[in-house]
Amino acid sequence: MLLKGVKVLDMSNLLPGPMCSLFLADLGAEVIKIENLDGDPMRGLGSIKSQSPYFKSLNRNKKSMTLNLKTDYGKRIFMQLANDADVIIEGFRPGKIDSLGIGYKDVKKINPEVIYCSITGYGQSGPYRDKAGHDLNYAALSGLLELIARKPHVPGIQIADVGSSLIAAFSIVASLYYRKMSGKGNYIDVSVLCGTLALIGMHVAQRSVSSNSNTFLSGSQACYNIYITKDNKFVSIAAVEGKFWNAFCNAIKKEDLLDMQFSSNPHVIKHMINIFKGKTLKEWIDLNGKYDFCCEPVKNLNEVFNDQNFKSRKTIIRLDNLKQVAMPVLFSSVKKLNYKKAPRLGQHTSDILETLGYNKKQIDDLKKDMVIL
Repeated sequence: MLLKGVKVLDMSNLLPGPMCSLFLADLGAEVIKIENLDGDPMRGLGSIKSQSPYFKSLNRNKKSMTLNLKTDYGKRIFMQLANDADVIIEGFRPGKIDSLGIGYKDVKKINPEVIYCSITGYGQSGPYRDKAGHDLNYAALSGLLELIARKPHVPGIQIADVGSSLIAAFSIVASLYYRKMSGKGNYIDVSVLCGTLALIGMHVAQRSVSSNSNTFLSGSQACYNIYITKDNKFVSIAAVEGKFWNAFCNAIKKEDLLDMQFSSNPHVIKHMINIFKGKTLKEWIDLNGKYDFCCEPVKNLNEVFNDQNFKSRKTIIRLDNLKQVAMPVLFSSVKKLNYKKAPRLGQHTSDILETLGYNKKQIDDLKKDMVIL
């Protein structure tokens, strides 16, 4: 396992932090999920009979420990765990973790090599730092929603949260490498809003030289768009390079379109709509198979589950009575990644306390005092 031996304490809830630690856990890090006595709110979102499928998919391969960080004893236990932790992840509002006495400055005193990652909506500095926010707010403030459609709409997936979780995981692994080379720890300040802006970085560059909001990747031009077929299915074409557009024009025997690749002229777009309406989805896919011009069906998730490409790469696994997306990367050094189902609330609390030297009576007393569950 690539991250075997790396110990992570994750105090975050909901999506960005837990997805970040999910990647670390899948690659072999020991991730201890520290939850308050009520648990991560994600446990109750989208529930079907028992634990939320959202929670299960984000928290596999982790251990769950309940800990009341508002109590002195809870803070003491956390600092004991932090003493030899490699990575700490938190997602509280700026200043909250410091007021509890378990922030980076506090932990650094006992563990100077610690990598401490704070994932917040707007970061630890700036005029927005104390505002509340969620994925849709970050997508709106970053300009991302403007690029998705001419009339902004709710994307349906958490682009900002997922993007920032990837950035956080990358930053943590980079910091682990830095520590190995320098012997020094690091504090990582991840702003979900800034991370969202990074996702549209090339559009930011484009806008600096043009006021045109319709980039060629926004569905405004002939070669990069979604069209409806004869049998009322949706198909995507992304013939951005000239060779693919030429292949498309040759496939449909329309040489008059060769110079219209990046046209946003309404008449050209209407012509393209009529062209795609002339064939069924299967006919378009068969034609693409012959000429290779970047044309693919718009699939729903049920169709994705049966996709042979995902099956061959074992991208979708069955775990905890759910279909889940496995680590979407293959490594030559790892024959098989292991997956364990998400933990019950506080499932590993006693075991973890025992490793710190607590006996059964002390653990029972902590339960009575509402320090743990």
